[in-house]
Amino acid sequence: MTSRARFLGAVAAGAAANAFPTAIRAQGRKPLSIGYVPSTLFAPVFVAAERGYLRDAGFDVNLSPIVAGADSMSLVAQGQIDVAAAALSAAFYNAVNRGLEVKYVASTGYQPRQGRPSALLIRQDLYDGGLRLNGLRGRKFGWIGNGGAASAYYVARILRTVGLHLTDIEALNIPNPEQQTALEHKAIDALFTSAPFSEAFDQQHLAKIVASPPPGIAASGIFFGPSLLHDAENARAAMSALRKAAAEIAGPGFFAPANVDAYVKYTKQAADTIKAAPRYDFKPDLRIDEGTLEDMQREFVADGILTYKPLLNEVRLVARF
Repeated sequence: MTSRARFLGAVAAGAAANAFPTAIRAQGRKPLSIGYVPSTLFAPVFVAAERGYLRDAGFDVNLSPIVAGADSMSLVAQGQIDVAAAALSAAFYNAVNRGLEVKYVASTGYQPRQGRPSALLIRQDLYDGGLRLNGLRGRKFGWIGNGGAASAYYVARILRTVGLHLTDIEALNIPNPEQQTALEHKAIDALFTSAPFSEAFDQQHLAKIVASPPPGIAASGIFFGPSLLHDAENARAAMSALRKAAAEIAGPGFFAPANVDAYVKYTKQAADTIKAAPRYDFKPDLRIDEGTLEDMQREFVADGILTYKPLLNEVRLVARF
């Protein structure tokens, strides 16, 4: 082949590559499956997916909703999904204790300094009759998930202020769609839920907001399974994309139209509802709330929800990328 022929061939190849850059990049992307709980607690994940930050980091992303965070632990540990956007739970600690490959890599929505998106409510008729936090011993509480859910931990943090424990109450798993019915039919005495439900029940005089978790703590976050834990380069790339999204929404950018569209798509809540509800706080670097990670484990061990000893240390629970 002559030099001219080789030159023309190289030009043709380059032109072909430039003609199909999207297809070529798509072929080079790695699939990334994410299971998520439909809540603005996980806003950085939604924004990173919808704004193309994960795509630009080299991933072909697929997001699938999951009912509760505890359900995702076995899925991510067994490699059925690569990432879980969910809350800390007894299921996570038990999975790690059993030697399953799942690590906590980021905290997402922090309880805010202003507003109470997550709150404990007392049924309105009971509140009007004088029932307060210190009188809740033996009462029926509703929240999403079982006794080892993040909601249980938040309730425990609130009950501590009046000398009560999870063992002093009766817990019932009441999904969001059933919470209003449970209040109306007086099936529960108290409810722990999040915005927009907490605000709606208070405004409808079905229940009264009486307390919220301490500001500045986070029991929600991101978990990696074996596919990323064994691939540090891709794990770092994924975290960089997620941090880019977190930095964008940590301030006023939270309500940017494109970001709100992402929340609407994945939470199935109306834009006006999301804008009106109190928002969670986000750290631009998605730092792990180590205090909550440790305290939840201690709380669940003390309440008999976790039965192993000694406590798991951070090395077993956390991976940093």
